[in-house]
Amino acid sequence: MKVLFLNRRCTKHPQRGGAEVYTMELARALISIGAKVEWFASRPKGLPAEEYIEGIRFIRKGNELTTHLYGFLHALKKPKDWLVVDEFNGLGYLTFFLKNSILLIHQLYEEFWTAELGPLGYPFRLLEKLLLRLYRKKPTITVSESTAEDLRSIGFRDITIIHNGLDIEPSISEKSQTLTLAYMGRLKKTKNPEDALKAYMIVKEKVKDAKIYVIGDGPLRPYLESKYGTVDGVVFTGYVENQEKYQLLRKSHVLLVPSIREGWAQVVIQANAVGTPAIGYRVQGLKDSIKDGTTGFLVRDYQEMAQKTLLLWEDKELYKRLSTNAVEWARNFSWEKTKAEFINYLKDRGLL
Repeated sequence: MKVLFLNRRCTKHPQRGGAEVYTMELARALISIGAKVEWFASRPKGLPAEEYIEGIRFIRKGNELTTHLYGFLHALKKPKDWLVVDEFNGLGYLTFFLKNSILLIHQLYEEFWTAELGPLGYPFRLLEKLLLRLYRKKPTITVSESTAEDLRSIGFRDITIIHNGLDIEPSISEKSQTLTLAYMGRLKKTKNPEDALKAYMIVKEKVKDAKIYVIGDGPLRPYLESKYGTVDGVVFTGYVENQEKYQLLRKSHVLLVPSIREGWAQVVIQANAVGTPAIGYRVQGLKDSIKDGTTGFLVRDYQEMAQKTLLLWEDKELYKRLSTNAVEWARNFSWEKTKAEFINYLKDRGLL
């Protein structure tokens, strides 16, 4: 089998995220059964135009916009015995007319456009929907019921949900003696990190020695550090690798997830895997990964986020129940399961 992934970022891209982790796991699954795999992406400064990683051929060309054109042309050159996986991240690679292509989408951007661009984002919200309509008849893989719901609303019918996985065995961890919160993700408007800090400031009025780890990097970091960096208990860690990430999550009592939208929110399950409940906004994606009242809470705003955090700190029995449930919920997910479901998907459709 021969498979081409079209994803605007690769695993070495400085802004790589959950979509790239997911794609890499699918690529590894294919390599493990002897498939030939290519991944076409943009080329950030300092990365080679081509290299092999774990048997996968990475081809990089263009920036995050022009790579869609170059990737489209690359896909057109492929013989019909190649499967093309077109990843739609606000913009796809326009392979909707190819009989040998399928669609992979984690989330619609929707509110992201206006969060980042203000009123100028509205035309892009419309364009995204118009472009997605071109793919309506394509077999589609997504990661959550929320995104499947969004896709059905614009006419998609052939949708398969293959969830994200986990790279650790879930188990309860010993928490810090003092109340410790965590925010984990890119520091950008769509992730809304300041709301996590606003919630923390309310919590700190009641629990003086509380602290929060702000885990991640991004364009909002200078602003957030200038405003909250001198507040006692606020720790900006910057980007951290997996091992350190889990060390911080193991210490933390609660993960705060104030995103305006998610595809699934891998950070929720990673936190749950070490017994850390998540409190997030009641939005697409988070309403799937957080089981409200069972593994965490879904809330309206940062004030309610702070209230639920204090509730968990004060009610030890409630916290223990949610922490235990979180670990049990996380046990439903593993990358081995994700990879097996992907291979079975290809077999069932005669693509393998």
